[in-house]
Amino acid sequence: MHLKPSPRAISLYYFGIFAVLGVYLPLFPSWLEGRGVRGLAMGAIAATLPAMGLVAPPVFGLIADALGVRVWLIRAACAGALAVFALLALSSALDVSLGFGGLFAAALAFAFFRAPMFTMADVVALETSLTSGIAYGRLRLWGSISFALMAIVSGALIDPARPAAFPVAIAAALLVAFALSWALPAGDEAPLQRLGKRGGAQGVEGAARAAAAAGGSVRERAGALLRSRDFRLFLAASFLAQSANSSYDLCYTLHLRDVGFPEPLVGVAWAVGVAGEIALMAFSGPLLQRFAPPVALAVAFAGASLRWALLSQVRFWPALLALQPLHAVSFAMMWVASLAYTRDRAPPQILATAQGLFSASAGAGSVIGMLTWGELYKRGGGALTFGVASITAAIAFVLAVTFARSTRRSLSGSSIFSAGSQCQE
Repeated sequence: MHLKPSPRAISLYYFGIFAVLGVYLPLFPSWLEGRGVRGLAMGAIAATLPAMGLVAPPVFGLIADALGVRVWLIRAACAGALAVFALLALSSALDVSLGFGGLFAAALAFAFFRAPMFTMADVVALETSLTSGIAYGRLRLWGSISFALMAIVSGALIDPARPAAFPVAIAAALLVAFALSWALPAGDEAPLQRLGKRGGAQGVEGAARAAAAAGGSVRERAGALLRSRDFRLFLAASFLAQSANSSYDLCYTLHLRDVGFPEPLVGVAWAVGVAGEIALMAFSGPLLQRFAPPVALAVAFAGASLRWALLSQVRFWPALLALQPLHAVSFAMMWVASLAYTRDRAPPQILATAQGLFSASAGAGSVIGMLTWGELYKRGGGALTFGVASITAAIAFVLAVTFARSTRRSLSGSSIFSAGSQCQE
């Protein structure tokens, strides 16, 4: 597949889809509560997002690689998510009560369409970085900027107690994201042709030639990748690291409250973390040119372990604020190095599949973490929760060192800027 370099289009699309999350994540629980959904029912609906992250990315990755499509899948996903929230907005405006079943179905459908919106964006960004010479992190950082801005703006302007305000805002953001998806480079994608019968479309012939050049079908190449010891260790390390990171998502604000952190500065603490994330992504290109992705991953996991260990012990609130730039290491470095490793390790013909496997592994870690940290915090507060998270990240560090040594060739982060990057089995 030949994608025309369009880094500006990728950055704008990231800005659009993360604007959706900037409204959705902070306000969705309050909106559900306003609809009478509380307790276990709220948890079940909220869990659809990470739960679908276990299933949808690998499925859509296989579809994308088998049909040779990326951007058309993104457009279809944006359209599907937009339809879900347009119906929610309409039902809310007409004061039609959907009940638990209707809200659960809507949340599940949104989670299903959300997966390719984000996973395929990462695939397109990685492929575009090959031809543009612009690091993935510099494209992705606009998503972080958008999320932070929209979280602040939506919190100030949108009242979740008003039934239609939240779904209308999400639908509007999805409409913008859908419009921006048409600026993405579709290259020579021809999904309708590739779905045609054998011998009836040129797309099938192109797919066959690509499979032959790759040394096998998409399924065979994916199976070979999964049988590689280093890639399995990478997935296991990603699972553990993301599980540890979810302790921050779920318990950080509670921990700040319990140690006496000034309430007006809680938002500032989160913003400092996001600022560190943005800064690292902006300079991720030179970083990954200097250090191979497995080495960067090992550093990220070690930094995460240190961060959670310090967080479990520190009580002085200015020191807690000073620890927040470590978010650049524990999350941003982990994410960009993981994608660089996936891009280097997987053949181009199964990049979307490999990315889907990584996303599913990280999603599984988030789900297990969300089910664990709340109970640990209830029993032992931040000291126990972040102490266990530190040990979990340390195990991920050990696995990272192991798979770095077992990788069968020397991976260089600079290869994400080179069209000659190949996978050697």
